[in-house]
Amino acid sequence: MPVYIRKNVNFTPPSIDKFPLEDDEDYITDPDQLVDRLPQPYRMIDKVLKLWYDEVWEIIEKRENERLEESRKIRPPQYECSTQMKSHGRACCVCDSVDGRYIFIGLPRGLAAVDVLTQEKMATWEEDSVDIHYIKAYLIGVQVYLIVTIDDMGFARLLIFGGDKFYFVKILNEFQRGRGGVHRPIFSNPAHAEGGTKLNISKCEASRNGDYLGAVYENPETAEVWLEVYKLPRDAWLHELESVLAQTKKEEKTEEDQTTETAATTDQDAPTPQNEGDPPPAAPQDDSHGEKHVPKLSPTSVVMKLKPPPSMSELRQKGNTSSSVYSACQKVDTGEVIGTGVNHILTPSHKEMRKEVFAHLHDNLIDYLPKEDELESLEDVNFHFMTAGRLVPIGLEQQSQIETDDELKRLPTTIAVWWKGSTHVMQYSLLKQHKDFEVKPDLVWPYTSPVTASAVSDDTSLLAVGFENGNLVLWDRYLGIQRGVVNILDRVKIAQLTFLDPSICPQNLDDYQPYRTKASAYLLILCDNGALYVTMTGPGLELDPICISPQVEKENDIFTMVQPVPGIQDLLITVLKSGKVQIRDSLQGTVLCEPILPKSHELMAPWDPVVAVGAMGQILFLKGNNKDYGEDEGGDQAECAGALFVYQIRSFPSLDSYMSRKRDKVNQTVHAKIENRIEALMKERIAQQGLRKSRMQERWGNLKEEIWSILQYRDHAEKKADNRPEVHYKHVRNFSQ
Repeated sequence: MPVYIRKNVNFTPPSIDKFPLEDDEDYITDPDQLVDRLPQPYRMIDKVLKLWYDEVWEIIEKRENERLEESRKIRPPQYECSTQMKSHGRACCVCDSVDGRYIFIGLPRGLAAVDVLTQEKMATWEEDSVDIHYIKAYLIGVQVYLIVTIDDMGFARLLIFGGDKFYFVKILNEFQRGRGGVHRPIFSNPAHAEGGTKLNISKCEASRNGDYLGAVYENPETAEVWLEVYKLPRDAWLHELESVLAQTKKEEKTEEDQTTETAATTDQDAPTPQNEGDPPPAAPQDDSHGEKHVPKLSPTSVVMKLKPPPSMSELRQKGNTSSSVYSACQKVDTGEVIGTGVNHILTPSHKEMRKEVFAHLHDNLIDYLPKEDELESLEDVNFHFMTAGRLVPIGLEQQSQIETDDELKRLPTTIAVWWKGSTHVMQYSLLKQHKDFEVKPDLVWPYTSPVTASAVSDDTSLLAVGFENGNLVLWDRYLGIQRGVVNILDRVKIAQLTFLDPSICPQNLDDYQPYRTKASAYLLILCDNGALYVTMTGPGLELDPICISPQVEKENDIFTMVQPVPGIQDLLITVLKSGKVQIRDSLQGTVLCEPILPKSHELMAPWDPVVAVGAMGQILFLKGNNKDYGEDEGGDQAECAGALFVYQIRSFPSLDSYMSRKRDKVNQTVHAKIENRIEALMKERIAQQGLRKSRMQERWGNLKEEIWSILQYRDHAEKKADNRPEVHYKHVRNFSQ
């Protein structure tokens, strides 16, 4: 085949430096580039499919890793219940007595008191259409308890349980039966009596020994909330119950004697024949449980009425209500300090006129302004009854309430109150006479962040306040000082604070004093992200908070209940949102065991579980609902809705070491009087006398060495003085000239 070559053409080989660089997108390095790019819309479909594939693969990897981590975890032992109380299957709430003898169960038609050890029903109180949803017990005497309940309609009732019987006291927001059987409400605020507005009670708590009681009233129509504090005649109630119980025992003894005499008479008259037409003898009627045994208890008295403080926006909207210009000028701030800006001379009529002028000038733009919420949510209030301390102004406490041997039996003298969203805690005196129930706080603690949680110790000597920014402030009320400020986590809200028993905390003794000046305790902190922390409140031991449970990642792992076990403060009972009940170590947070329900039942309302511990931490009660039970079922099958399950905590093998621990009681309030200090110093001096002989011998042995050292030092000083050169006075004089 002929080849034609062009003439006069010089071939120049390409330079090596001018070779193009290899591209990452070249088909040689990327085999996918061998295929041509897809046209639209197939290219978009391919991208979507690849994205879906990557997302699904990530989900599969995440689930596989979670399954692998779950399989590697050491699962705590699970224990089943030992007894089921099916007769109380419709229980709505449960609480234990303070001494651990009984548990009180709220039922759809009243209350029931059950013995903890035998699970036998001791007494009941029934009333139609009363569904108890909240119950709390307070020990006010020897085996005498004050029961505070709230039903589903918002009515709060006070009852007393003593002598295996319930005694009704009163309804705080009760209804009276009027003419024709119509109920008429009794309102604590006379202003609401005419309109006929029903007031609800959302919270009702009493002091530790039942001397005072606080109730939070709500008006659903006007969204008003206020707190009323009552003085309970506890001593008078105890005397009245003693007289009733004594009279009851006397009548029971008389009935027994009459029964014995009747039986003897019947035995003597047994041979006497009886005519067939004669009626049988009438049985004696038992009137011992009639109304004559219902005691007429002393009434309660209202101490004060507290309303929520107005917000800054409400204060600024109000004008100066002074009647004259002179009085208005007297209220104006001088401008020397930073205030709230509410003390001005602008009258309400002037501010209303300015609003009307603004609305008239900008009528076409008002529709674009952000609208304010008309319906405001009801505010929540938290309060604590506290005994006397050095944070209370002088003169607001009684000497008889301060000098008490038992710190837990002191009468409350003040109440600390803080409202939801407020940045300050207010303290009010319970001993002052308040006019028209309008009260001003005696002490205010301002803060820079909204308060979210608070707690007081058992003897109210310590006060802990948690904030929205993750900080914690601890006050020593007994000494009147602030123990410190602790930062738990930044930008994490503190949800719950709980003081643990000081017996589980090591007590730090000073180097010099042979007696304690302060007591140490642990404070349990729950954050809104599910993390649990423990910090120490002792003197001189500034420890960082210890995380015993990290932040949860799943919503079902959030704690809905964290409560120390009564009598065994080394243990915690926690309930998760998923329905798991766990028993943990208080200081380490490790899960020791899990009480489980039968497979046919599930925990009732895990977000508000029905859990109680009786017999000082020995027995656990859980309310479970039947999974197969339908809400439309009723009648005789109502008891099949669920059951109250009983667990013997003392029989759990994983808790044997905790049950065998013995702790000495430690008082959080340390009141070292001069007599106690002198006695402690003298005991220390006498205890050291036995070591005096050995110390004297050691001292005499060291004295020879010390004398020899002194002599050696003296000889060395004399030799040094002899070797010092002499300086003539004439030379010194010439030098000075």
